[in-house]
Amino acid sequence: AAAPEILYGSIDAAKVRIEPRTEREKAVANRETWRDLKVGCWYEGEVVPARQQSPRQKEQEQREGVVMRAKNKKYFCDIARAEQFGKLLWATGCAVGADRAPLLVFICDGAVWIWNLIAHYFPTALQIVDWYHAEDRLKRIAEEAFSNLDERQTWLQQVTEDLWQGRVELVIEACRLLTKKSSWAKQSLTYYSNNIERMRYAQFRASGFIIGSGIIESGCKQIVTQRLKLPGAQWNLDGAILTAKARTAWMSGDWQKLVSARSLLPLAA
Repeated sequence: AAAPEILYGSIDAAKVRIEPRTEREKAVANRETWRDLKVGCWYEGEVVPARQQSPRQKEQEQREGVVMRAKNKKYFCDIARAEQFGKLLWATGCAVGADRAPLLVFICDGAVWIWNLIAHYFPTALQIVDWYHAEDRLKRIAEEAFSNLDERQTWLQQVTEDLWQGRVELVIEACRLLTKKSSWAKQSLTYYSNNIERMRYAQFRASGFIIGSGIIESGCKQIVTQRLKLPGAQWNLDGAILTAKARTAWMSGDWQKLVSARSLLPLAA
């Protein structure tokens, strides 16, 4: 099939509690472990018609000029090391034409392991740090650095506008001036410095790109929070992985196709 003109990809992770099953595991103190379920999604973007916009999206349109949403979503997931997950990233990407798409755009948070995988498997892809993660960090800095509400709002309004316009160098300098007042500001120097070219939001918006990774945030909630973190639910490693993968198939619209394919398999006596 022809690859889409613009294909998006997003990656994130969420914690899953794995319970002990063997007697040896049960004998160990603090025996349950939390593992990262890595989740990815391939999707395309489309403009949301005005008649379908929610009140929040109408406000977004006033600020951004256009409201985009994801379509043709294909999720994938695994509890595995980053290197192994990278193979899944590549395989699922080939299945949807990521290796043939004229333009490939990744929207993710600032996790180093994510960008390393993207750079390795899709080195020509455009990389964008999720706008909401970048903006939220500024709010945390302001709350920690300014006790005076007016000063806080004045600083936050200016630095957020600089970030919105892609003037990341000004954001870095604003954080540098607050390092003695805020540990968040000190930590954020590295965060913003490492992602300067991934935060040219004015350029991205002018090109009509989605700049938020809400699609993968929602995916993590639907797979982990709503399915694996049910009250009283206990998972071993294989059970958590298989259930999560079944969930991604259902969310991707592939469930019936998989069920039909399974029904055609020969039965073993």
